[in-house]
Amino acid sequence: MYWLAMLTMLIDHVGLVFFPTDPAWRIAGRLAFPIYAYALYMGYTRTRNMRSYMLRLLGLALISQVPYMLAFDVHRPNVIWTLLTSLLALAAASRMKHWAAITGLYVLIALFMELSQMDYGAYGLLLVLIYRYTRSYMIIAAHFVLNVVYDMVHHANIQHFSLLSSILIVCFATEESGFYNRVPRWLWRSFYPVHLAVIALIRIWP
Repeated sequence: MYWLAMLTMLIDHVGLVFFPTDPAWRIAGRLAFPIYAYALYMGYTRTRNMRSYMLRLLGLALISQVPYMLAFDVHRPNVIWTLLTSLLALAAASRMKHWAAITGLYVLIALFMELSQMDYGAYGLLLVLIYRYTRSYMIIAAHFVLNVVYDMVHHANIQHFSLLSSILIVCFATEESGFYNRVPRWLWRSFYPVHLAVIALIRIWP
């Protein structure tokens, strides 16, 4: 599954930059983010050092920012900032006991993500929360509802294809499936900034 996330992300980004009129590339790319969001949640539940995990994401976000802007000709935070902010939200919520305070925290963070124009914005946080608070086929149902709302707000019906990733996660995300550990850590952590740097170089090469 992690290989699938990297491959479909690469397909998505290549299509966005070099084949923007061909929707097939973007459709394939919808599978990537849910797997990364689920991987973030699993990292949250499994890490022994939350501070180190956050700092690692912060480093990746900083390293990736310039390649991200050059590759896509944009001026907004890349998706690692979305994942890092979602992780901070989970960590902060774990220290709270009242549901109203937790809900208020999530709403404020979602608004911040939207106002700062993070990649995926509040959608990214909400998808992470779906993996945090729902189980089994409720994950699929909640992700479907999220996609419907997102489509209504942003007129992005292509996002419905991302539901396939949640279906795969529900059906195959087990220890026995090798979902978690078949990608070398160095490759998993470096793939995002490295592939963006390559795309940026090809795009701006005279």
